[in-house]
Amino acid sequence: MRVLVTGATGFVGSHAAKALQDAGHSVRVLVRTPAKLQAVSARVGVDLDSVETFHGDITDAEAVAAAIDGCDAVVHAAAVVGTDPSSAAQIEDSNFAGALNVLGTAADAGCDPIVHVSSAAALFPFTTDPVTPDHPVGGSRMPYARSKAECEQLARRYQSQGHGVVIIYPGGVVGPGDYNESTQFEPLKLWLTKPFLLSSGYTINHIDVRDVAAVIAASMRPGRGPKRYVMFGHHLTSQQLLSLLCEVTGRDLKSVSMPRAMVAVLGRVGDLARRFGRDLVITSEGVEYMYNTCAGDNSFTEQDTGVTLRPAADSLADAIAWMRDEGHVTAEQAGAVP
Repeated sequence: MRVLVTGATGFVGSHAAKALQDAGHSVRVLVRTPAKLQAVSARVGVDLDSVETFHGDITDAEAVAAAIDGCDAVVHAAAVVGTDPSSAAQIEDSNFAGALNVLGTAADAGCDPIVHVSSAAALFPFTTDPVTPDHPVGGSRMPYARSKAECEQLARRYQSQGHGVVIIYPGGVVGPGDYNESTQFEPLKLWLTKPFLLSSGYTINHIDVRDVAAVIAASMRPGRGPKRYVMFGHHLTSQQLLSLLCEVTGRDLKSVSMPRAMVAVLGRVGDLARRFGRDLVITSEGVEYMYNTCAGDNSFTEQDTGVTLRPAADSLADAIAWMRDEGHVTAEQAGAVP
């Protein structure tokens, strides 16, 4: 199949392009900055010699239509991702407009499947534990979650109309090859270089980027109708995450305990710091996710696609090894990872 991938210079999109090529598909990409294909996608392992490149933005309807023309399927992985309050306007301007162009044009063109890379945030706040594929669309007013919920409503509308839309809900995506430095990059680096934050009620979901890409590639089967794949991955408390990091690095990582109220204050300080160009990693929106995340039921995803999710320890070890090899952390900080 000829498959258009948006967001091919991002973390998920670049790995998806590689997985699609590995599965024998022909990949076409729509990118704003073609030079980033070499800086990101090629380093992940994408064979750029066989990639058709279209230059344009997902908010440009004409560019999207030109890129989709002649394609059998589409993977929409492009979005502005983040919890930084200063990026709210960019999120608002890009995410829904892009989804409307890409999903709508793909549906009109008869593409099948149309894979929409959504997010756990699209279902936030969660009303079931664990979260299942039929979880209602979220109603959060936080900028990123709100934008993903709007995109989610659109994708589900196309599903209800019978289009072969496949929606994937990743949790916190980790793994090697994060050349574009996704939202999980700085937290992982922080955990290895500063005292780890322990707090009652703080949990996190981790899913390996290669597993997300594998599910995208496994979805390339036309005629199967609408699907929803929860990919929250492994649900970990802060103590469990710290124990895993100690296990994979062989280090006795330092930690600091903090009540939720103090973490919330740090989130507000982080919001303020962003306005002055300082990144403290933590934000108010990030704090909301930290204390209101729950597990996802990945079982249908594994059964329907045949993709078995990697153990969390393996994903963390591979991500840390990659960060060490790329010079983001020292060999001492990476510890005993292979």
